[in-house]
Amino acid sequence: MNILATQTNQQQEEGHIFIVILLLAWMLAITVLALNDAFISVPGEAPTIILISFAATFSLFSISYIGIPAFKEYVLKLDMRLLIMLHSWRMLGMGFVMLYMFDQLPGLFAYLAGFGDALTAFVAVFLAYALFRNPQGVSRNWIWRWNTFGLIDFIIAVSVGILTRTDALLAPASGVNSDLMTTFPYVIIPGFLVQVFALTHIIIYLQLKNNHRNEALVKLSCDKRIDIKRNASN
Repeated sequence: MNILATQTNQQQEEGHIFIVILLLAWMLAITVLALNDAFISVPGEAPTIILISFAATFSLFSISYIGIPAFKEYVLKLDMRLLIMLHSWRMLGMGFVMLYMFDQLPGLFAYLAGFGDALTAFVAVFLAYALFRNPQGVSRNWIWRWNTFGLIDFIIAVSVGILTRTDALLAPASGVNSDLMTTFPYVIIPGFLVQVFALTHIIIYLQLKNNHRNEALVKLSCDKRIDIKRNASN
């Protein structure tokens, strides 16, 4: 049993390393494309490269999850608490509001994206803390609601960002548009960060469905840490 647990932990650690390398390669590719203005589109036309990157990301994830059992197992074993805590970084989304104050982004996009991210981040801290500290567990419905809000926030922010570009449907009369988000380094947000965070939302849905299907409360105790200690002592 201990040997099997050790092998499982080792496989999970190897999976972490592979994912980190993949994320770094992905970010590097986005950076190279951005430095060559690949994401800048002609006014009035759809941001094709950005849309393709979104489609490719979620298609590859779906194909891997469905077709590769080891990947599915890895995804379902990720620590939900850490996935939720990652979203605390979305508090930096208030930077959109700062850019609006300096006439770099339209208010509609800045306020929706900024405050949506901030609210998601704020609740994420309390949810993650409760999952770490509360042995009774946390309401599955509350996690589902937070997860849904955070994902919808991304969908709205990306959609409004596209619609407030130059000559787009919601382009402000003031001339301050969201074209900034297709230039380096800002394009790393929709081209990489938004997609990574959106994937964590999808993973949380999958874990709720597969690991906590019939549970009113999601309980994530210290069992993982206990197992690690036992393996180390043996």
